[in-house]
Amino acid sequence: MLNFIVNNKEVRTELPPGSALVDYLRDVLHLYGTKIGCREGDCGACTILVGDLKNGGVKYETMTSCLMPLGNANHKHIVTIEGINGDELTPIQTELIQKNGTQCGFCTPGFVLSLYGFCLGDKPRILENAVEAMGGNICRCTGYKSIERAAGAIVEQLKPMGKSDQVQWLVQNKFLPGYFLEIPERLRKINVGKVVEIKDSGCIIAGGTDLLLQDPEKAIESEANLVFGAKEYKQIKFVGNKCYIGAASTFTDIKESKELNRLFPKMADYVKLVASTPVRNMATVGGNIANGSPIGDVSVMFIALDAVLVMKNKGKTREVTLKDFFAGYKKVNKDPEELIEWIYFDTPDGKTLFSFEKICKRDFLDMATVNSAMRVVVDNGIIKKASFAVGGLGPTIRYLEKAAGYLVGKRIDNQTFKQANRIAQTEITPRSRAEYKRSLVRQQLFIHLMNFSPETISLEALR
Repeated sequence: MLNFIVNNKEVRTELPPGSALVDYLRDVLHLYGTKIGCREGDCGACTILVGDLKNGGVKYETMTSCLMPLGNANHKHIVTIEGINGDELTPIQTELIQKNGTQCGFCTPGFVLSLYGFCLGDKPRILENAVEAMGGNICRCTGYKSIERAAGAIVEQLKPMGKSDQVQWLVQNKFLPGYFLEIPERLRKINVGKVVEIKDSGCIIAGGTDLLLQDPEKAIESEANLVFGAKEYKQIKFVGNKCYIGAASTFTDIKESKELNRLFPKMADYVKLVASTPVRNMATVGGNIANGSPIGDVSVMFIALDAVLVMKNKGKTREVTLKDFFAGYKKVNKDPEELIEWIYFDTPDGKTLFSFEKICKRDFLDMATVNSAMRVVVDNGIIKKASFAVGGLGPTIRYLEKAAGYLVGKRIDNQTFKQANRIAQTEITPRSRAEYKRSLVRQQLFIHLMNFSPETISLEALR
């Protein structure tokens, strides 16, 4: 039995936990403000707020309900546009109307909920962050500038709000209805003694962002083993000289981790290239790896870090290097009921440099045409260790061992790049648009090396 709160109402259901939350909201609760657009997590029309108990309060994040398994709503507060509406328009709704930020209105509920995610979040309340919060919402009418103007006006209204007691301030200033103040205590009552129970069998469902897209029937019909939010695997820890990332950690956890951003100063920018805020709030590291995608952004990054997976099946654990995990297109060296617990790699030191590149048709919210990552260890200008992984060339991510091996013992300069590229081209066999993708590999290899040592390599190397 699933038990959670939708807007101001506690609900219970025995529907399959692997079914999509959007269908429960619309077909069972008749909350039609949550729209169905793409069913792929791209358009944002089905965006909702999901509140979970954390540190004595409720933390709200936006998620796309078309890809959210119903079981992941268990013990949480789900907010649709109906849960925001009152007798009068809220300041967010008012600004969207006054700034002509809505026309046909189909996408508007999603934009409103995304802006509420911004209001309830921890990021500085500046326009840039408000716009990023709406990065997963598509509008085919307005051209977006009117929506940006509305967001700017909202940012100005939020300036008096402090970092604590956000909900209290938002209720007092009529952004939120008063029942939000009661939600923490109500959630505590339905969460008493409740934890995410990981089973030894069943269809493993984490964030659902791939499974509900690729095989929704399997998610519905199989016995669900829900692992999203499992505390033991939703953490980043350091043991000795190893960094361990729990498989239930979301892309948002990675993007906002102070430790990972200290070790990899551009990590937040890299992860920003992966999906949108609502999808990053759902998608997990383990799920991204387990789906076996040949263009998995996180997989490419971690292969370049020579990462290792820790997997468990019925009490027994084993380890496999990530570069050996992918056996073919969407095929991995894992039993169906084997659970990825951790991914770990050597903690980088001051001599370690890391770079990630992604080429796609649009800057954000798109799959890669070719993506790649490189890690090098440089001492006194000499490369002591190198790893290079490329996705988008065939059925699996490629680990370019020969090209990386050539770099060891070399200085980063134009000649080193040219020879490394010659070797890399012998290791790849693109299955489509071969000439174009070969040129992208060459380009990305150059960018990685230029990122590492811009003073010793120049554009002359590309001529």
